[in-house]
Amino acid sequence: MDREASKNVSRIACRYFQRHLSLGDIEESRTPILIACPPRNPPMKTLRFLTHQEIFDRAARHLFSQGHAGLPPRGARPYRGYCGGCPVGNFIAPRDYITAMEGVSVHFIGASAPPAPSYMDVGVTALKQALLRSQINVYNPSTIELLSDLQNVHDVLDKREWRNGLASVARGFGLCADLLEHAA
Repeated sequence: MDREASKNVSRIACRYFQRHLSLGDIEESRTPILIACPPRNPPMKTLRFLTHQEIFDRAARHLFSQGHAGLPPRGARPYRGYCGGCPVGNFIAPRDYITAMEGVSVHFIGASAPPAPSYMDVGVTALKQALLRSQINVYNPSTIELLSDLQNVHDVLDKREWRNGLASVARGFGLCADLLEHAA
């Protein structure tokens, strides 16, 4: 019997004993009866999302360690790639990355996002799942805005302007920008 079938048998047996066996039956029996039933509502796992400060610090470290804009010759803005990738791509684990994510703006994963074109559905879903696995709360509009701003610092500003751009993002979100003073 496989594991799933064994669980089903256990559930059925527990339901049977709970319905048909009274406390009096157990007291009259000379043979000890042990009934081990799984909990009815197992506790849910609590997710811990990264704070905005943790997201900002990690993105800033990524940008300064990368040292250059991650734009390939054709001007696309990759999440990952040989040129380094953007700060949002830094949060995507290699196992979660698929090429369908490329070209999908982080704005499309928010709850109040404009509807993405249907050809982007796979990329939007994959990006959302990858960021959730990286402990980023994609259901918080403020977090999506932070990710978008970090992406813009990388994609729009020149490398020499990154420090000022990141400082502006930190001010806008009330974050500590001490990391920028020590960055290269």
